[in-house]
Amino acid sequence: MNNQGVIYAEMKGVKNSKRQQMKPKGSKGSISRAQQESTYAELNLQNASQNLQKTSQNLQGNEENYHSKGSPSPLEKLIAGILGIICLVLMSTVVTMIIITPSTLIQEQNNSSRITRLQKECHRGRCSKDWFTYSNNCYYTTFEEKTWNGSLTACASWNSTLLYIDNEEELKFLKSLSIVSWIPVFREGRGHPWMWQNGSTCKLQISDFLPEKGNCAVLSVGDINSDDCEFPHKYTCKHKLEN
Repeated sequence: MNNQGVIYAEMKGVKNSKRQQMKPKGSKGSISRAQQESTYAELNLQNASQNLQKTSQNLQGNEENYHSKGSPSPLEKLIAGILGIICLVLMSTVVTMIIITPSTLIQEQNNSSRITRLQKECHRGRCSKDWFTYSNNCYYTTFEEKTWNGSLTACASWNSTLLYIDNEEELKFLKSLSIVSWIPVFREGRGHPWMWQNGSTCKLQISDFLPEKGNCAVLSVGDINSDDCEFPHKYTCKHKLEN
């Protein structure tokens, strides 16, 4: 039983007891009854006010709980940010593969077809099959990749040498083919001169991109660069035709 019921029962008991003890006499009985009804009404109003206040507090608490549950926590925001960054990285990687990879494959296919055409058009009976000829020299370009020392050994096994350049005219010809190949040029370390494998000084212009580890030279598309001798590159073998 709630407080309101208890108060009402008590008031009712008081009212009945007074009726039994007292007989109404004119206006006095009316005044007493009016006072009782007024007190009862005041108690009802107080209880109603308290109930409204409790209901308001409950609604306010529910609203705060709703907002606290609806808004993400700092940890959830951090996780969402990390996932967003990962998605951006994956998207950029996919786009890069879609754009760059086909162009690289097309370039390699073009180089391969160009070399194959040269092997057919410039082949002479004095050069072995799959070798092409330029200015009394035989060249064999492979798309296999080896280290600098590995390239020297591979060419020696075919009775030839790693691609060396005799003059500026030959260099222009090789650049026009977009050949990428190790050349037999090296140095002992940074600050030391570039040397051909036979010990003579190399006078070619070499771009020093790796001053610490770049102690071997590679013919790239349109330039000669330094590179790590242990890095795998394609290579071209060459030997001179005998007169």
